Amino acid sequence: MSVIARAVAVVFLSVCAAEVSAATQEEIDAARSKGLAWLYTSQKGDGSWKTTGGLQSQPTAAALEALLNAGITRGRTFATAQSWLANVDALSTDSLSRQSIALYKAGASVTALMTRLTSMRHTRTKSWGAYNQYYGSFPDTSLALDAIAITNTTYADTSTSLGFIGGTQNADGGWSFTSIYGEQGTSVSRVIPTTHNIATLSRYKTKGWSVDTNITNGVNWLVARQKADGGFADDLAATVGNPYETALAYIALNEGKKAGNAAAIAAQTVMDNAQNYLIAQQQTDGSWSGDPIQTALSLQTLPAVTLTDSDNDGIPDVVENILLTNPTVADGRNLNIGNGDSVSGINASVLLATIPVNRSFSMSLTVSGGTAPYTWNLVSGSLPTGLSLGSTTGTISGTPTATGTFNFFYKVSDNTGLNAATSSQINVEQLPVMVRLPAISFFDTLQAAYAVQPDGDSVTIQTRDVTLNEDLVFDREVAVSLSGGYDDIFTTRTGATVLNGSLTISGGTVTVNGLTIK
Repeated sequence: MSVIARAVAVVFLSVCAAEVSAATQEEIDAARSKGLAWLYTSQKGDGSWKTTGGLQSQPTAAALEALLNAGITRGRTFATAQSWLANVDALSTDSLSRQSIALYKAGASVTALMTRLTSMRHTRTKSWGAYNQYYGSFPDTSLALDAIAITNTTYADTSTSLGFIGGTQNADGGWSFTSIYGEQGTSVSRVIPTTHNIATLSRYKTKGWSVDTNITNGVNWLVARQKADGGFADDLAATVGNPYETALAYIALNEGKKAGNAAAIAAQTVMDNAQNYLIAQQQTDGSWSGDPIQTALSLQTLPAVTLTDSDNDGIPDVVENILLTNPTVADGRNLNIGNGDSVSGINASVLLATIPVNRSFSMSLTVSGGTAPYTWNLVSGSLPTGLSLGSTTGTISGTPTATGTFNFFYKVSDNTGLNAATSSQINVEQLPVMVRLPAISFFDTLQAAYAVQPDGDSVTIQTRDVTLNEDLVFDREVAVSLSGGYDDIFTTRTGATVLNGSLTISGGTVTVNGLTIK
């Protein structure tokens, strides 16, 4: 595949910033932890992030991507951010593109959003401007094409749209914000549009499009713009960098590198200097300039990881240590600052539940606002095996038959067409006690298993290889065999069950095997 690219001279330019050592892993980890901690505490009560200038869609999408880059896919912060972003009505190309990308990465369906985005392009040039049918500009066109590429949306006019980017590249290799109705070279090349176009073309290069020359020329122009401190700035006369432009430059060069562009690969020192600059610019509160977009983008320059979250509350342990919360207690909801911001229309509840396997479960999702009757349906993800969502009742019910953590995204619609969507999670845990006859039954405690046995009966009660904190009283004519130390599916003895409590026998008989009483 190929696109018609404007021919520009290939000039390899020297790096302006002095070469320094790459950031250490310890420095990268510390920057990530502090930045994430700031994002958690700066989230608004409705789930969004907001800049001092009033932007919400862009910083919320960027923050959601930053969370995903750290392997965070659960918890109140993640769920409310995803919910807010799914419900906001993004009007501009910029906000709609970012919304679609972030939600897609979070596992939500974005088919309707992408249909609207492709319909907003300029009819003749197949490019995108700031709003519906505006003449093509940057970074709007590159953001829209990013959304198409990242969400794997079928798009028939890729060649023409990429040709718009190639045809508006300036003679120096960079791009301006606007293309002045297709006249090339009429505006000064800038860092922001150039970084976006490099990243976009790199994504399409990996899909087989012949855009490597355009990438090379863009990279060469960008490399020459690096300041002595290692940063980049859209103000070409500036002598120092800016975190926002520097993060964009790093991301662009990294995309070029991943796509195999030689100029981007050769710019590793430029990337190292840019990363060092970003780490040095992080404020003591963990943010970059106290701005959610700059902070989220700076975090996205760090390598993707999956941080340990011992209590599964959506806050990694290293972040909980900074926030002085307990990494072994699911206390993520306590960070919500409740500032009253909300999205008008329907408000759908976030369900975060831990339930036992093989035990009947029923819970109704709550909804407020809008006009009844309501309709519920799953958008993505899955409920635990054995559970189902009532489309007209909003009740999740059934008997879960498998353990695990199940993430899902559901939508509720009212009678007038308003809808709200939110992500939720159900964690299904194995109960520690099982009785096989007359039917397999599971219990929280040994005493509960004993209590349902009829007088004069014989029963074998099996327990997992766990510690049970309870006092047992066997006071009826029941022959009990306690067998402990089994694995999670009660088939193999892997150890011994520890009973941290007393055992009192005043009736019946008790046989103990694989159980230690302390």
